[in-house]
Amino acid sequence: MADPILFAKRSSFDEFLSDYDPQVTPFFQSPSTRKTVLFGALANRDPQARVAMANRLLDDGADASVVTTSGVNLLHVLFSKRTHDVPAEAALLQRLLDGGADINRVERRDGAPLAMLYSMGGKDEDLVPFYDVIFARDDLDLDKPASRASTVRELILHKGRYVRPRMQERVRAYDAAHGAAGRQEGEDD
Repeated sequence: MADPILFAKRSSFDEFLSDYDPQVTPFFQSPSTRKTVLFGALANRDPQARVAMANRLLDDGADASVVTTSGVNLLHVLFSKRTHDVPAEAALLQRLLDGGADINRVERRDGAPLAMLYSMGGKDEDLVPFYDVIFARDDLDLDKPASRASTVRELILHKGRYVRPRMQERVRAYDAAHGAAGRQEGEDD
């Protein structure tokens, strides 16, 4: 296999397993970009293949905390996909976070992962399993940039183009539970 990262991105789960070496594949990393095969797996268009590959890689010791040379982490890749199996990917999201993926990591173009989730396609109610995982964390920073013009909190509560009432409820509840309630309704605006 010439490029295992690209292979994971383009293959079915069965194809992936046909060339899989549990001693090598989970630990392969591009020297130039620092991407691992887990990045390729999470970039796969097929949600079922994405989840199966990523879980296998994590089972075999892949590092969930890796960040590329351009500042992208695995959560940015996961939330960049158009189609999702939200219940299965919510469990995978939990594994990625438990493995060290940074929910607050800001990427230049897309901001923090929660901003990407906000802007991702899908109905608000369908994304609740993702919200359950993210808003259960004590280390979520809603003041991280969503763009050059707003924070994640501002995007979700005031400035975003999507109406996501369930996500807005979670932000308000998170702020209330973590002492940031005074900022939630636009006192900074």
